Amino acid sequence: MSGAKIFVLHKKDLIKMGIIVLVALALIITALVILIPRQTADAEISRFIPGVYSSTIVLYDEPLHVRVTVSENEILSVYMTDMADLQRVFYPLFEPRMQDLAEEILRYQSAHITPQTDYPVTTWILHEAVRSALQMAETE
Repeated sequence: MSGAKIFVLHKKDLIKMGIIVLVALALIITALVILIPRQTADAEISRFIPGVYSSTIVLYDEPLHVRVTVSENEILSVYMTDMADLQRVFYPLFEPRMQDLAEEILRYQSAHITPQTDYPVTTWILHEAVRSALQMAETE
């Protein structure tokens, strides 16, 4: 004769088993998250459209071009072109400030910096020109 089998489950044992199962699941999920490589948005999407982009500053009715050269994910160079002699005489700080600003931008690979300078107005004018050129290069 086969009768009904009765199992006696203790509440204490059920709680222990539940905790062990939860800990095991948490460890498995953590291992999967750590071990499975994820594709990041930076790897899929380029920051810039490669090329040379320029922004113009007008000083004494003469254009002064600030140019930024970029690759897909990197700022390669930042420089000024077409500076006239009259501009060099009246704005002697533009060239050295541009060199300092270019070094910082290349170091941090971003125009979203706060340049450290004793000449904030000159640096701000150049910084805005660089940011304008980089906005043209962005892939958004």
